[in-house]
Amino acid sequence: MDSQTLNQVLRDSKLTRVELASLYGVSRQTIHTWLSGSPPRVGSYTARMAKVITAALLNAINKKMVPFAVVSKELRADRITRMAKTLQSLKPAPAN
Repeated sequence: MDSQTLNQVLRDSKLTRVELASLYGVSRQTIHTWLSGSPPRVGSYTARMAKVITAALLNAINKKMVPFAVVSKELRADRITRMAKTLQSLKPAPAN
């Protein structure tokens, strides 16, 4: 995952950095660091998970599942929580 791809996810998904952090299971500051061009250490578990989650989010964008239609804050928060649970349960490829 590179910062350009993550910037594309941020732009096309219309998710906030806080929402992205929740989906990736990291802090908002980590998202900011990744967007600034300092991705997770190559080969680390975090990098492998980020790659899987980014691919899933790009797929959701392509299938028009995100960005979300205009909904209440509560419904949006519920969707983000459910997405985070699903994304965090995905398994990354084994380390080489």
